[in-house]
Amino acid sequence: MKLRIKGDTIRMRLTQGEVDEFRNTGRVTDTTTFSTPSSSSLEYALVTEENGRELCASFSNNSITIHVPKAIARKWTETGQVGFDNREKEGVLPTPYILVEKDFKCLHKRPNEDESDHFPNPLS
Repeated sequence: MKLRIKGDTIRMRLTQGEVDEFRNTGRVTDTTTFSTPSSSSLEYALVTEENGRELCASFSNNSITIHVPKAIARKWTETGQVGFDNREKEGVLPTPYILVEKDFKCLHKRPNEDESDHFPNPLS
């Protein structure tokens, strides 16, 4: 799972296997470990919320969690829908802005990049 953070924007991209795991278990996580004397780590997760009403994020104990309403998760994992986000409401951009997408193979080969589990690129 790829995590990109820029300012108040969080973007996640998931491979086919990760989307399957999310569909089957309602959760997918990954961790980045920092090689410091204290060996800190950052966990990030995408979690289905049974009674969730809106896409939102939380941060606690070095973990970023994106909470996804069940209806949104089901539609995304069971169709060809590429992604989903928490679009602006009444002209106000949510904070943070969240975008979750299926990860496609790149059009140009990149050395040292394993894309074997990425979704086929519709432009190729």
